[in-house]
Amino acid sequence: MSPEISFVTPVFNRLDLTQGFVEALRATVPGEAWEAILVDDGSTDGSAAFVAALHPPFRGITLAANSGFSRAANAGAAVARGTVLGFLNNDLGLRPGWLEPMRRLLASAPDAAAVGNIQVNPATGLIDHAGIFFDPEGMPTHAHKNRKRPPEGPWRERSAASAACLLVRSEAFVEVGGFCENYRNGMEDVDLCVHLRRAGHRIYVSHESTVVHEPGRSPGRHHHDDANTAVFRRRCAPVAASWGQQEWPREYFRRYARHWWRLNPGQAWRAFRMIIRGR
Repeated sequence: MSPEISFVTPVFNRLDLTQGFVEALRATVPGEAWEAILVDDGSTDGSAAFVAALHPPFRGITLAANSGFSRAANAGAAVARGTVLGFLNNDLGLRPGWLEPMRRLLASAPDAAAVGNIQVNPATGLIDHAGIFFDPEGMPTHAHKNRKRPPEGPWRERSAASAACLLVRSEAFVEVGGFCENYRNGMEDVDLCVHLRRAGHRIYVSHESTVVHEPGRSPGRHHHDDANTAVFRRRCAPVAASWGQQEWPREYFRRYARHWWRLNPGQAWRAFRMIIRGR
């Protein structure tokens, strides 16, 4: 019988993280309606041997050379059997009960193609991610960053969500061509969400699901930031800018609501004028 969910996790070195992740996934995902595909992306520290020796519901794939998250994730998705793809980083801290709210929201929300969740930075104990919105230039920003508590309500529709922990309908993933492989370890997940939205799908974030994720912990995470930004500006920013015109002004004021003295006067005036014009 085919699994409902196929978790896909690219791995590059950091065997310690991968070993802990495997045990955490076993402990926090009950039942048998899932499989986990770990894709070793050219590791040199013994990760490849560990991945190759895994037993069901885990499967291992080994790539000959390191090629980055997009290609590794696409390789895992290509052999996945589930109707839902669950993209998970191996540096996540998985808490009991993290999966079910995401699964339930994906099944029930209108036109849902992808569901993200709340991600907490273990170094600060504060929220790092509660979805993604765009600025007026079409560039992404994490919503609700550095807050102690999740946003109100069980969920919210967002323009994008991080693939550090993301459920995506397999059909929708294939429909938009998967992750764009022009990126290397950054922004490919935001690009995917932009293309899902352009295809008529919706992105949601569950406020009832929380995982721990320390940004930038994966090897090579920020080595290609400038190149990734250039690709995103070319591929997605013109479309995302139209969403940012609506999203950014209120998100800007929300970000500084408790620390109003940190407001940039020029940006605050710009946001205020955009809100007035949009009424």
